[in-house]
Amino acid sequence: MHCILSSTVESSAVDDGTMSQEEADEIMEAIASTGTELRSSHSTDEYGNRDTEAKVVAFTGPQGGELWAVTYEDSEVAETAVYGNRHDAEGSYESQVRDLATCGMFPWWDASDVPGIALAAIEYTEEVRDEDGRWHMVTEDGTDRLSAGEMAKVQYAAAVLLGRAALDQDDNNELSALQAAVGIGPEGAQVTGRRVTVRGTAATGPVLHVVAAVFEPVRPTEAQVDAYREHLRRADEYASDFD
Repeated sequence: MHCILSSTVESSAVDDGTMSQEEADEIMEAIASTGTELRSSHSTDEYGNRDTEAKVVAFTGPQGGELWAVTYEDSEVAETAVYGNRHDAEGSYESQVRDLATCGMFPWWDASDVPGIALAAIEYTEEVRDEDGRWHMVTEDGTDRLSAGEMAKVQYAAAVLLGRAALDQDDNNELSALQAAVGIGPEGAQVTGRRVTVRGTAATGPVLHVVAAVFEPVRPTEAQVDAYREHLRRADEYASDFD
C-alpha cells in the first residue's frame, strides 16, 4: 500500500478517486490519535522556530493493523503519504531528506537522523601557517550556515570555507612582501598555508574533515619594490594635500 493522502502540490488519493474524502479523514484522524513519531528531520528559522519538518510516523489504521505515514511541511507545502510497510516509508523519507539537503540556495536541515548529510549549521576552526612553518589559530569555534548544496557533506563545507578564506591570500602575501621590503611590515608575515577543520553531525555521529591549502612565499623583484615605493610616495603626497 502506498498513497498520497493529502498534498498541496500533487494529486491525492481523493483527487484521483481511489479513496473517498471520508476514508482519508479517518486515516488522518488515526494518524493524529494513534501516531508515534519514529524519525524526523527539521530546520529552524532565525528565531529558532521550526519552519521545515519531515517525519515518519507509525499508526494504527482505522481497520486495525499498523501503517506508516511520511509527512512533510514547510511554509508553502504540506503532504502526507501512507505506506503499508516501514521499509518503504523510511526509504521515501530518507530520499526526500537527502534531495532537499542538496538543492536550492538556502540551508535545509538543522537536525536529521539520515546518514550521510551534514547539517545546516556547522562549526569550524581556521588556522594559518607562517614562513617558519608554525600554525596559528585565526578563527576558533566559528559557526556558519552555507547553502544547501555546499552543506551536502561535511567535506564540501570544508572546501567552501577554505576557498573563501584563501581567495585573496596571494594578494595579501604580495602586499606583506612589499611592506617588508620597504621596512613597514614584519619579516615572515606571509601565510604559507591555510587549514580549515569542519565539524558536522550526522546520524552516524560527529563528522570531522580537515582541508588545507599551500601558498608559495612571494619574493618581489627590485622593480616591484621600486614601484611600491613610488605608490606610497604618491599616496603621501595626496594625503598631504588635505592637511
